[in-house]
Formats: sequence, structure tokens, C-alpha cells
Amino acid sequence: GDIILNYIKTDRRCRNKFITNMMWKGFLGFRKFKQRKKKGELFPAFQFISVTNDCNLKCQGCWVSSNGQKEYIDIEKVHSIIEESKKQGSYFFGILGGEPLMYKQLFYIFEKHPDCYFQLFTNGTLFTDTVAQKLIKSANVTPMFSFEGDEQVADIRRGGHNIYKKSLQAIGMSVKHKLITGVAISVCKSNIEMALSDKFINMLHDAGVIYIWYYIYRPAGENPNYELCLSNEEILTLRNFLVDGRSRYPIVIIDSY
Repeated sequence: GDIILNYIKTDRRCRNKFITNMMWKGFLGFRKFKQRKKKGELFPAFQFISVTNDCNLKCQGCWVSSNGQKEYIDIEKVHSIIEESKKQGSYFFGILGGEPLMYKQLFYIFEKHPDCYFQLFTNGTLFTDTVAQKLIKSANVTPMFSFEGDEQVADIRRGGHNIYKKSLQAIGMSVKHKLITGVAISVCKSNIEMALSDKFINMLHDAGVIYIWYYIYRPAGENPNYELCLSNEEILTLRNFLVDGRSRYPIVIIDSY
């Protein structure tokens, strides 16, 4: 009941877009994906598009490598990917970076494709009132804010200052504008205790967050930090928590491996 209460507090147009573009079209798109798979046609049910490798943070284990060069995918290429996907019945897209809010043409993507639904992966440090207003205008985007630890851990993990506080402020801004707001956490040794705690989950729920997306930390990129990797026992603990958590907590919990 509590998660439904948070959901109905969101903007009506956002809810409508979520139901039609995400839920209904997502169901139809996945059905078409299974039909293609039976025929040996391997076109995905949904896609993730990394629009830039540019970012204002330097997170440990980030898979994005810049090699000193900032790159931004051509906007027409993005539109082409989306249009081709729609022809296959796929209408859901994750928008990644780097930090996608550093991609100047980001909002044109959402505006040009009102029949699609987008999940915006962001560290939240650039999420402003203006950004929130643009997202509420398009109504087909759910911002998902990365949480990598508490006050002490977040700054180390993300290579910045006051990242935890900025993340909370971004969530508050998103909820204030009645967006369907999510949180993502890359679970590693330095944050697993926080990630699996009642205090953390209930704090996010009370802040108005609709869902939490958990995924296992994978070392990659220029600063992999292998020592942060979970042990087999910790991975099992996380998976058991996710199975149990879906019924225990007043918030939608998603896992991705």
C-alpha cells in the first residue's frame, strides 16, 4: 500500500506514460522479442544507449573509458537507433553516459519520441530544477539516481565532494516535481551493509522513491579497484536479500546481474 501511495503522488501524465509506454508497450515488446527469438532473430526487447563518455565524476570501477577524449554520439544516430527499435516493437531505452546530463541534446531525445519510455541513469549532481521541469514536460522519463554509499564512502567511490548530500538533494528535487523516481546502487564491499539495511531502504521510501535497482559491482575501466568486488558469500547474501526484500519492503526492488 505504501508504494502505491508514493506512486499516486506522482504526476498524472507521468503515470499515464509509464502505464502505456513502459508497461503495456513493454509487455507487447517482450512478446515480440520471444517470437523473434524462436525464429533465431536476435533483436533485443529493449536497449541501453550511452550518449557520451563525458562525466563530471571519476568513479571507481567505471566501465567508461575516455582516453582523454570527450565523445558525444550524434543525435541523428540516437534517433535512428530508436526508430529502428520501434519498428521491432521495442519502446524502452536506458540512457547512459558517462553522465548523460552532460549531453546537450539529451532532452530532444525525450521530446522527439513521446511514444517511448526512457530510464535516465544519472549521478544526480547536475540535476536541477530546470532539468526536472523539462522531464515533467516530456513525462516519459524516470530519473534513476546512483547511490554508491554514505557520506564517507560516496566521496571515495565517486571521486567528488559531498556526493551523498547532492544525491539526496537531487532525489528531493525529482520527487518535488512528481517524477517517477528511482535509485540505483552498485553493491560492493564498501556499501553492502548500507545497501541491505532497513534504514537505507526506508529512508529512500520515505523520501518518495518508487524503486531501487541493485546490481553487483564489476571492476572495469581505468580505475577498476578489484578489492571492492563481492565474495561469493556476499553475492549469495545479496541475492537472498533481493528475493526476500520484494515482499518485506514498501518499495519495488529490482536486481540486475
